[in-house]
Amino acid sequence: MLPRFAVLSTAAIIGLAPLVTPVHATAHRPSCGRAGTDAAVRSPVEIDRSAACRRAVPGLVIHYPRNVDGEILFQDRAPIGGRPSEHDDIRFVVDDKRARPYITLGGERYDLSNVHFHGHAEHKFAGEPFAPVEAHLVHEKTSGERGYAVLSVLLDQRKDGRPSEHDRLLTSPPALGVSRKVQNIHLWDLLPTGRTTFRYTGSLTTPDEEGTYFQPVNWVVFGQRAKAGREGIRTFRSLWPTGEGNSRQLQSNTPPPNISTH
Repeated sequence: MLPRFAVLSTAAIIGLAPLVTPVHATAHRPSCGRAGTDAAVRSPVEIDRSAACRRAVPGLVIHYPRNVDGEILFQDRAPIGGRPSEHDDIRFVVDDKRARPYITLGGERYDLSNVHFHGHAEHKFAGEPFAPVEAHLVHEKTSGERGYAVLSVLLDQRKDGRPSEHDRLLTSPPALGVSRKVQNIHLWDLLPTGRTTFRYTGSLTTPDEEGTYFQPVNWVVFGQRAKAGREGIRTFRSLWPTGEGNSRQLQSNTPPPNISTH
């Protein structure tokens, strides 16, 4: 029997069949679909851990190489120039001919498009404060109709002061609209050690080139927070004036999304 998140060379599987889930973990979970919807909703959303249901979902397999090269870009979206707006972000774009990071979701392939950050976090767990930063690992569908799958990782500040892999992307960002090369980014180290996830179907949280918040997006939000160093978080948050940032506010949806946990 495979564990819930098993390393298979450079791949790992999340959300296998319920056989890997202890019986006590599924007890007292509400059934999906009673009051919510499986259709795409507006993102981000607040997630109630206690209300999340457990059910069979498409298998998620992560195929990340050991490390990748690319560039860090301080993306300048409309309005162009001036001070950073709520639609701008720091992002890592893979540019590595050795291997292309990707995931499969229900057997369909999604290539890693970019890793970008929002501050404060966009998703929130009920009864918990907003994390200071949220990382989005954005994957784009490689065939058929346009589609995305996003791995969402909430970031807290490390208490020991040591930097993390996230700090390599957050510290010393380039100027607005400018990029710089970076090598040997360990994508696995951007994910938290805990593999419990919460899934729902939503939208992009930043408007695309057409000015719309594209739907549908398959969201996979990790239940455990990862860590970044104090300097990385401080540097990133200081790019916007105090009290501002590049986060979309929580969205109210009627009916709310069905959120499943795995």
